[in-house]
Amino acid sequence: MTSADTSPSGLQRILRHPWFQGYVVAGAAAIGATTFTNGIEVVKTRLQLQGELKLVSERPYKGIGHCFSTIYRQEGIRGFYKGIWPAWGAQAILNGGRLGTYPIAKSIMGSTNPDASFWFLRNVLAGAFAGGISAAMASPIDLIKVRMQAQSPTVYLGHSYQYKNTRDAVAQIMHSEGPRGLLRGSLTSAQRTAVGSAVQLSSYDYCKHLILSTGIFKDNILAHFAASLVAGLLVTTAMNPFDVARTRMYNQKVAVDGSGAYYKGMTDCIVKTVRSEGFLALYKGYGAHYLRLGPHTILVFVIWEQLKKLASL
Repeated sequence: MTSADTSPSGLQRILRHPWFQGYVVAGAAAIGATTFTNGIEVVKTRLQLQGELKLVSERPYKGIGHCFSTIYRQEGIRGFYKGIWPAWGAQAILNGGRLGTYPIAKSIMGSTNPDASFWFLRNVLAGAFAGGISAAMASPIDLIKVRMQAQSPTVYLGHSYQYKNTRDAVAQIMHSEGPRGLLRGSLTSAQRTAVGSAVQLSSYDYCKHLILSTGIFKDNILAHFAASLVAGLLVTTAMNPFDVARTRMYNQKVAVDGSGAYYKGMTDCIVKTVRSEGFLALYKGYGAHYLRLGPHTILVFVIWEQLKKLASL
């Protein structure tokens, strides 16, 4: 038998490549975390949309607890799993891509060694690159997820889209908005996640390094949990204004010419939101955002670290 007969095929080389394996492990971690946090993301999405530009004066949800109880009373448990299929798909692409790409970006930028000069800044840049690219790829599915999460049988939130499922959402968007509709808000999503990943990934690495450097903790679940807790708080604070803008960009009504009826882009959305509702409007849904992103960050990183060990990555 010749060496050519035993050499791995192109597909086998791809499947064995560390980047692909890292992508699969990170995607699995994100899907697992999303299963537990989708309900609070539904709450966050609706809190961010209510009172948008004061187009409707009514505020149907008085806070996180009231939003939870209202959704449960009117829509049942299923209400908390609205958009779960596109959420799984978006998270697999987004977190699989950014967590799988982040180690490669760190290697390219020379930030794998904590003793390297400007180590933290290099990690920030690596996180921003990995997050921005991955978010742009996941944006069409993320758009569908946001619109489905905003759907309510009784509450009006911005422009209320009505989709039966993910397939119906794609069909309706293609019919009424064309392919351009699926790309709506993709730049804003990339900018949002670039900021979020820059903060989240770099702060997680930094906190984990500090924790391990004390010599008190080992590289185990407890250390990963503690680092994730801090990273979750920091990323929520940094990303919330961009998250509000992205949610509104995704859910806005479409004008006759195919453009957004309310916002031209992220900056325009932020400026109009502050003018109409005040600066604190950029932090609408902050509590729900942290309740979602805090546990999600912890679950993603803890599951990711454990799966990496199992896969020997």
